[in-house]
Amino acid sequence: MSKLTFSEDHLKYPGGDTGGGFNSRILGHSYQEAMANINHGYGDRVAGWRLADEMVRAGKVYAVHNFHASHECTGHAFPYGGTFVCNTCGKSDLNKDWWSIKCYADGNAWCCVGLDFEDLQASDCFAFGDTYDAAIAAYGDLMVARSPTPSIRSIEH
Repeated sequence: MSKLTFSEDHLKYPGGDTGGGFNSRILGHSYQEAMANINHGYGDRVAGWRLADEMVRAGKVYAVHNFHASHECTGHAFPYGGTFVCNTCGKSDLNKDWWSIKCYADGNAWCCVGLDFEDLQASDCFAFGDTYDAAIAAYGDLMVARSPTPSIRSIEH
């Protein structure tokens, strides 16, 4: 099984705002969320977030993807206190293990895989799409369909 990796696994000097930006991206925080309320070190935070984003988009590392609609409410999940919380019903711990994904180009298509992915024959936590976003959306749809509590709406992309 694979795992999420963080700034200390990739940066020579992983602390401070650079590491904070990097780890924010890995943990599923949007650019806006990661840059909110920064009084100093803004440039370093941006650099760390962008480096992680480049690695995520190149399929080099796993990162948390916010599948907003993967629970029974029609609200929007946002990061709060180390987890994700719904802005409508207030339910916390919305993020699931399957939210940790890696998406990479595979021939003329894109493949999105979960942390438990071993290979195409042994695994059932993958999906393909014509684009990066389409592969992630297909993976989200697949995983929501398997959830014990199905969503009342389709996954937001």
